Amino acid sequence: MATISTDRISTAHDGLRAFTRTLSIGMAAASVLLLSGCSAPRTWPSVSGSPGISADTPPLPQVVVSALKFAHQEIAKDTPLIYNLPAEINLGAWKTFERDLAPAKAMCPGDTHVWTVRQARIDGSKAQVDVEYPSRDGFYQTVTVHMQGATGGFDYKPAFLQYWKIPVKDPVCQQPLAVVERLCGAAAAEALRAQRVAALPPGAVLSTAPDGISGPGGMNPQPVAPANSAVPPKAVPAGAAEEPSK
Repeated sequence: MATISTDRISTAHDGLRAFTRTLSIGMAAASVLLLSGCSAPRTWPSVSGSPGISADTPPLPQVVVSALKFAHQEIAKDTPLIYNLPAEINLGAWKTFERDLAPAKAMCPGDTHVWTVRQARIDGSKAQVDVEYPSRDGFYQTVTVHMQGATGGFDYKPAFLQYWKIPVKDPVCQQPLAVVERLCGAAAAEALRAQRVAALPPGAVLSTAPDGISGPGGMNPQPVAPANSAVPPKAVPAGAAEEPSK
């Protein structure tokens, strides 16, 4: 009977272990790339040239809610949180945000000291949310909440705040008209509808498309620009980030 040297067996085992270890490292690296580097950044509300994301698509609600609560806690924890969400939201998504932000209050027309979510961006395991908030100096400015550490694209956690010492306009109520009517009264909702109609550019109308965002049935009417009209891109905050007076 042929015999096999124990040295050869040991060498074969060592080679197998090295191969297995190399394969495991390669698979782990591929997983990291899939989770953090292969998907294009998504924005809400969407901007020209960037992939968008629906308001009710996970993990967007968790990202926005966590960022808003964190910014308020860090900057003005002793004041009530009154929030103002982007107009591009459907009623199904609104219920999720309202539930997860409770006991905070949604903005009614005329409210002051409002925290407005301007834009959220999700890029793999990282995310950023721009929030306009009332500073101690009496004007509104922007803070970006940087989030990271998501596992599999979920459970984003706030990491730090980046302040932009650039004054912005006072907030305008962007909530769906059905929400305004329920929380603020029919008169407030009707006045807001008239205000939105008056703000439309010449030739534009309020959309009634059944897209879950705009139209009848209590959803949020959105302006539809006339054909061949040029829509300028949204401005992006620029400048050195500094600690504001808050």
